[in-house]
Amino acid sequence: MMVLKRVASVAFGISFLLAINIFAGVGREYMDVRTARLLFLIFGAIALLANLLSFQSGKNGPVFNFLYWAGSIIAFVGLIFHQFHLPYSMIVIIAGMGILGISFVLPSGLDRLENQKDDDLLDNL
Repeated sequence: MMVLKRVASVAFGISFLLAINIFAGVGREYMDVRTARLLFLIFGAIALLANLLSFQSGKNGPVFNFLYWAGSIIAFVGLIFHQFHLPYSMIVIIAGMGILGISFVLPSGLDRLENQKDDDLLDNL
């Protein structure tokens, strides 16, 4: 699983740099926009799929993981829509980023479904 996570992080880093090239115009003298778009789609999809396959080994609970990956996939689809100049792309991007933001502000106890009985404080450490 660790190799899959490393592949996902490298692919995510590359796709992030390509997104900077596409959307901010930085580095266009080194790479054409069409090539950057194609590589962004490829590396972004690799990063999402690799992270999706290895998300169970994460430190967070299932509610956070589900919301985080649902928001990531929706935001990625919105960026693809934006690249192809499809309508409502900004709404899809904003919805994906909103879901991502919600996943980070959820209380951490929401993931734990089992009831804890009142024990001593030292028992919980």
